[in-house]
Amino acid sequence: MSKIKRISAFKKEACDECGICLHKCPVLQLPLEEAKEEISRLIEGKESKLALYKCNTCFSCNLYCPKGANPYQLILERWNDLYYKRGAPPLYRFVCPTETPNIWQLLNVFLSPQERKWIHEWMNYVPKPGDKILLVGNYTHLFPFVLGGSQLLSYFKPIDRIDQWEGGAYLYQGGYLDVVQKIARRTKNDFDQWGVKEVVATLDAVEYIFNEVHPKEMGVIHEQHFKNLDEWLLEKLNLNEIPIKKKLNFKVTIHDNCYSKAIEGKYWEPPRKIVEKCGCEIVEMEHNRKDSLCCGFGAGASWVKNIAIPFDIISEGTKKFKEAEETGARALISYCGGCLYLLWATRELLRSKIDIYHVVEVVRLAMGEELPYPEAHVKRAWDIIAIITYQLIISLFQKKFYIKKITYDKKRTTFFPRNHYFLLKAIRILFNSTVIRAMYARIFQCFMPLMKSR
Repeated sequence: MSKIKRISAFKKEACDECGICLHKCPVLQLPLEEAKEEISRLIEGKESKLALYKCNTCFSCNLYCPKGANPYQLILERWNDLYYKRGAPPLYRFVCPTETPNIWQLLNVFLSPQERKWIHEWMNYVPKPGDKILLVGNYTHLFPFVLGGSQLLSYFKPIDRIDQWEGGAYLYQGGYLDVVQKIARRTKNDFDQWGVKEVVATLDAVEYIFNEVHPKEMGVIHEQHFKNLDEWLLEKLNLNEIPIKKKLNFKVTIHDNCYSKAIEGKYWEPPRKIVEKCGCEIVEMEHNRKDSLCCGFGAGASWVKNIAIPFDIISEGTKKFKEAEETGARALISYCGGCLYLLWATRELLRSKIDIYHVVEVVRLAMGEELPYPEAHVKRAWDIIAIITYQLIISLFQKKFYIKKITYDKKRTTFFPRNHYFLLKAIRILFNSTVIRAMYARIFQCFMPLMKSR
């Protein structure tokens, strides 16, 4: 495919530099005059000490902009510029399937035999024309028990292509725009070779990336029809094609992820209608829908110092938990897999008692399916906390880097890491102790105010 120039989604001609976007931002909340100055600096490409280092990439600024100028994409463009100047922080290797080690390789140490079986099937199935495929995705890969074994999968051919990078969704959120364009071309080649026409994605972010970002910003047009899983689930529930065998009678609150704000709130209502059909009562957090706070993942996308990233992530996630607990809800429901793994890690580090479910798990419970809950999630949360701890330690000895490959080496995939990872295993063994967990969580909480950059 020939080189196509990217199209910036920021509409410079529409922006009158009023500053309302950064003034209303639920994270920055800048005084109006300071917000105006910051927008001017971003447009001119001058040094920024605010937006580029404190933004949680939550899309809210686009909804606040009275002119529809898309200031969020302006921030992404400036991050793209920073990437060329500085390279990516060493810890970011963690979420790059073409770098070694990454979270998928490291998680291989802890996967159960059943999880390995599911993932092996999903990674190795080659779709055929006429298949309706479900993109399991990078982050659902981290907790395959959310989907694995469910009757819901009988409607699809589930596939797990880690090096599709969720279509580039999380790289886009971090401003790695030129890399996303390469991934867009790669995914188009995949879909076209398979000959599939219908694609369901477990993340609304991925549907948005394929339907909106690839054609409108990356110049890559897909012929397939993309739908997100929440939309599909709601359709099936409305048609009674997914039987509800028992009402759950949970009081829940809904976490709206950052990408849910991307198309004027298109993604907000389906998960709410789904959990209501399953018998749940919804109580909203103070910040919801367009004002929703990030789970913490977006804080890791900001261009902060390497060592500050984990502390920034958990610190921002703390705000979410405070609001969720104040609702009195029994459970916090996420419809984003990327948010889910961070919410569980944050829950354990904060020692919170609120339950956390993926919306798919809510449906499965209402269908009468048995779930390994909460044991599987708690175990996986500590697997991930151990991996993050390990990765942070080794990143202190690594340099910033550039993403040069977008396709992983099959000899070094999730199932073939070239290391025994003795330090990682030792850390994880320590976390088997409830006393050590409590001590680590307390130490982490004490360090958060000292280490976080915001």
